[in-house]
Amino acid sequence: MRLASTATVAFCVFVVLTGRSGAAEWSVTHDPGGRYSIELPTSSFQQDASGHAGHLTLEEVGGDAIIDVYGGQNVKQLAPAEFIASLSRAPRIADITYSARGKSWFVISGHYVREGSDAAGLIYYAKFVFSADLKRFAAFEMSYSPAEKRRMDPIVTHLEKTLRQSPE
Repeated sequence: MRLASTATVAFCVFVVLTGRSGAAEWSVTHDPGGRYSIELPTSSFQQDASGHAGHLTLEEVGGDAIIDVYGGQNVKQLAPAEFIASLSRAPRIADITYSARGKSWFVISGHYVREGSDAAGLIYYAKFVFSADLKRFAAFEMSYSPAEKRRMDPIVTHLEKTLRQSPE
């Protein structure tokens, strides 16, 4: 799922660490431009080999969960509330059942249809963090089956806590 189609990013510096969530292994990923970092689960997810330009996609090993991580320019310098309103109009988003925001971040969650899939009702969770001037953002999105919610929630929480926008 790509909620922000204009996202541009170059990255992939990996350092494998022992995760804080059980026995999972996590990888700290730094944007080479120094704009952000996030810890990604390496023991249960693998990088999509299709080489999508502009973002990193991880697919669950033996499952259907997907994590997308990307950053980009907030060309219109939308505030978090305006960004949420824009995303809520995306054709694949069925609904937004949860949202929270601060001055330089927001999270949304709800249901949507994954691009290239007929499966409806997947849960998605997205977090966006912005630079102080709102010109740049970093984001992660995760989608998974509602049947997997209990198992995926700790992963979402870990991702949410480790996504960081670096100062310019």
